[in-house]
Amino acid sequence: MLGHLLGEVLREQEGQALFDQEERIRLLSIRRRRGPHEGRAQAAAELAEALATLPAEQVEPIIRAFTVYFRLVNLAEQHHRIRRARAHATDAEPQRGSLEATFLALRRAGVSAQRAREAAQSLEVTLTVTAHPTEASRRTVLAKLFRLAEYLEQRDRCALTPVEQERALAAAREEITALWQTDEIRHERPSVGDEVKNVAWYIEEILWDLLPDVSDQLERAFAHAYNEPLGALPNPVRIHSWVGGDMDGNPRVTPEVLEDAILAYRVRGLRLLVRAAARLGDALSQSSRHVTPPPSLLASLDEDARRLPDVAATWAPRTEGEPWRRKLRFVQARLEATLALGEARRAFLRRRMDGHGSESPAATPTGNEAAYSAPEELTKDLALVADTLVAAGCARSGAEEVRALLARVRVFGFSIAELEARAPAEDARAAARTLSSSTTVEVTSGAARLLGALDAIARAQREGGERACRTLILSMTQGPDDVLAALACARAVGLGIKGTAGAHIDIVPLFESHDALNASADIVRALLDHPEYREHVKARGAQEVMIGYSDSSKEVGLLAAAAALRRTQEALPEIAREAGIALRIFHGRGESVARGGGPAQQAILALPPGAVAGRYKATEQGEALDHKYARPQLALRTLELVLGGALLHTLDVQPRPGDAQHARYAAAFDEMAEGGRRAYRALVWEDPRFERFFATATPLDAITRLNIGSRPSKRASGGMESLRAIPWVFSWTQNRAILPAWYGVGSGLASFGKKPGGVAQLREMAASWPFFSALLSSVEMVLAKSEISIFARYAELAPADVRDAIAPRILEEHALTRRWIKRILDVSKLLDGNPTLKRSIALRNPYVDPLSYLQIELLRSERAGADVRDRELLLTLNGIAAGMRNTG
Repeated sequence: MLGHLLGEVLREQEGQALFDQEERIRLLSIRRRRGPHEGRAQAAAELAEALATLPAEQVEPIIRAFTVYFRLVNLAEQHHRIRRARAHATDAEPQRGSLEATFLALRRAGVSAQRAREAAQSLEVTLTVTAHPTEASRRTVLAKLFRLAEYLEQRDRCALTPVEQERALAAAREEITALWQTDEIRHERPSVGDEVKNVAWYIEEILWDLLPDVSDQLERAFAHAYNEPLGALPNPVRIHSWVGGDMDGNPRVTPEVLEDAILAYRVRGLRLLVRAAARLGDALSQSSRHVTPPPSLLASLDEDARRLPDVAATWAPRTEGEPWRRKLRFVQARLEATLALGEARRAFLRRRMDGHGSESPAATPTGNEAAYSAPEELTKDLALVADTLVAAGCARSGAEEVRALLARVRVFGFSIAELEARAPAEDARAAARTLSSSTTVEVTSGAARLLGALDAIARAQREGGERACRTLILSMTQGPDDVLAALACARAVGLGIKGTAGAHIDIVPLFESHDALNASADIVRALLDHPEYREHVKARGAQEVMIGYSDSSKEVGLLAAAAALRRTQEALPEIAREAGIALRIFHGRGESVARGGGPAQQAILALPPGAVAGRYKATEQGEALDHKYARPQLALRTLELVLGGALLHTLDVQPRPGDAQHARYAAAFDEMAEGGRRAYRALVWEDPRFERFFATATPLDAITRLNIGSRPSKRASGGMESLRAIPWVFSWTQNRAILPAWYGVGSGLASFGKKPGGVAQLREMAASWPFFSALLSSVEMVLAKSEISIFARYAELAPADVRDAIAPRILEEHALTRRWIKRILDVSKLLDGNPTLKRSIALRNPYVDPLSYLQIELLRSERAGADVRDRELLLTLNGIAAGMRNTG
């Protein structure tokens, strides 16, 4: 239906000739894949010819037609997922992965109600949203897609009259027309502020209203499984953000930008709270003539009137005899005062950033007796309102709405997200040297930026509480001295004064490289043995350690990186237990398999025992937000999967191999990982021709040149070693090889499988070891998505000598990996065991192919010296990414 509407829009807006051209290209692409086998080569040749000779004025509209189509396809698939979830709601058996299925699995595994209750009540899940340089949809586009999704839901839920159906269809068509007429391309590189607005959309429009439902879902699922109430439950989900605080390789994130991001999240959160308090004030109309207000409420109103006489004078006549309404007006007024301070502070900061103010930060607007000093003051007021409503017999006439707002405040505080800061470890070392030296030491730009950022964080905590920003992540941590240096810097600005009362920030080492992962256990042990640092961690309550899935994979390939990550997560919980310190592992996952992506619950259950222990934290990258959180039902399903996985893992009820069996499996995997590492390194790092092939057989030059994200594609000047993992993976997704997610896997599997009994053991591991099963499943998916014949066309862009040396090795490893994956999984075709995903890929790929052909032509033309056509190139990048998904 959506595709039909798009066809109508194309004819109306671009004319019949353009529509006919698009249809010809589409049908040729389908014939190339699904037509009679003997005619596919002819269809491929005709498709290539049609696109190579496309009139210049038709190139952009054709690219946009397929790109908008993928927008609509993604919307339709999301809606289908919602339909499936609703259908399962009436089934006897709950949907796989749901919270109800989770608690039923716990009960069937013999977990008592009390043990399950304790696990649920202590569970902590933190999702940290990050910007993504391959996905930066404009907020206006997100809003249009949101309205289209609402139309689809209305169409399913409501029995519309013929006139209503006609109007609704016309409204959807208008939205698609507006989407076609809207420029998705930014004319400038998106600023950090643009990225803040993008992630804010998902929180404001989806998660803000949704999160109170999470506790309700937990309570219902528990009650259904155990036939008894769960009891008081704090919301287990927290939303954090790196957007605005990630200084790793992004010179645009200055201390002022970081502080502005904190204020932006706070101002947006306070605006939502003001509106919510106003709505509650309108709703709580209980009269003291009919309901007796408890003394505690009346006493609090007297205190409010004493503190805020102007507010009391304004609202007293309007709320006479309506004590709860009057209380909410005081709450609203205090929130408005808090918001006014935040807006004034941000306006002041913006003037300074624009060069229109020279005042020091100490001169910023402060002080307002009406304002809340911290979220805890607001939660106290809301808890009083909820409790007094219940005490007065109003449990079903307003108390639940108050508790829902209270739940939001407990999750979000005053901000829609808690900002986290990230900085290179070398900056912490340089900054600590300037603080400790008795002589004048040159202050590096990184050191100055880090100290300025910490000072801004300290100021934000004084103004809005610790939850404004209380995490500093040290990228590329190499040793314990990096963390100790960061702690010294934090203490210098008042964030970590010696002693419990002054510990206001978590210092989080990030282990990214293969060597760093292998050294992580020794580094963390040394830190927890350090008396001063140990005191700091005890004051904070837990040691957080972040592990990166990207750089190690880029260095040594998927198998060796997975082995190092597994060993790290086996060692760290044991070290923390020995030290008597709680541990929280932070998973720096991307969406692509090469960067730790995969089905959320399956990935959690594949973690080593003890790696969760009631605390799970992971990044949610920019592109993931669209297909995981674009609709409330999708977001709730995503959170269910994560929470369910964390509960199952914490209570350790999923099938696992025994200790001896695990040791045998781990030794086998490490052996094949070493074989995979050698094959991967031999191609990617040891053959001097590979870098030239990579630069010419992918659109890397376009990716690094175009205005896709605020962050540069490289950490520093240099070659492939300085290239970030996201553009590395994104480049290989664009040329359809998706090489980082599988190269070396076939060699590793073959090296072990060819041993006596090797195939039998690999099949046994796939059936019995969640870690290995999840990895094979991810590689299978990537191989099914890859299109090696399209990659071969991209390879033609490389110089002949380089192409002849590198491309055959890639083709050979791809074929080897496919053979071994199918052999171990005992299937004749990839994804035979996942027909839904198989069908989705089969439906999408024919529509991605024309964009790939056009991108090749644009790259070939540009490299031959023709005019640069950046706009068309960027449109192909966006279109292929939308069609492929899992790009970074």
